[in-house]
Amino acid sequence: MTHTRINPDSRPVLLTIATGTALVFLASFALSFNALVDVSGWAHVPPYLAPAVPVMLDVALIVYSLSALVRRARGQSARFSWFLLTFFTLVSLLGNAAHSLGVPETAQPYVGTVVVALAPVGALAALENLASLIVAAPDARTVSSDGTSGSEERSAVVRELRPVEADELDLLGTLVSDHPQSKRTRENLAKVLDLHRQGARQRDIAEAVGMSTTLVKSALRDLERAGLVKAG
Repeated sequence: MTHTRINPDSRPVLLTIATGTALVFLASFALSFNALVDVSGWAHVPPYLAPAVPVMLDVALIVYSLSALVRRARGQSARFSWFLLTFFTLVSLLGNAAHSLGVPETAQPYVGTVVVALAPVGALAALENLASLIVAAPDARTVSSDGTSGSEERSAVVRELRPVEADELDLLGTLVSDHPQSKRTRENLAKVLDLHRQGARQRDIAEAVGMSTTLVKSALRDLERAGLVKAG
């Protein structure tokens, strides 16, 4: 008797997860919307502007969740995005809880004012988050037409490896991310490979290379598939 197993990476499974996620967010947003609109009224926000409060808080959750995933995929620190996600989640949670618990009328203006006063903070946080994602750092590498960067060609690591490990360099080149801000460059992969061969821990490698531990783990898995790292 054959057993049919579901492929977790299949399109139907991923679509089901994406659809369920969208429904969860829509339901959560709908439930939170009414409460936060009422909370905005506690701060004397005009009715036509009241919907801006749940948008400011709850839509931010999607923005910072995706930002954290983008940063992690690039090998960048995602602490800022996770901090903003946690902060706005707590504010939304407290606003909903205050509305559900029915805080005394004397306390309502204070709660509403705290929530509404976060508008400039939300704008500043969103702009800073966006700028850090789309604006390249001054030392960001420039990718040439053949997919390599000038800084990589001139790097000390590449110069040391090139005479004796040309084949490895070619393999490393196939594992490089083509995103201009990604830290998964050939130079960094060469450092990861060298430090791993020296017996360094993944956490130490991540700190030395300036990559996240998650990206180092992913890089080592790919290096293993390419035959540059022994399984085990």
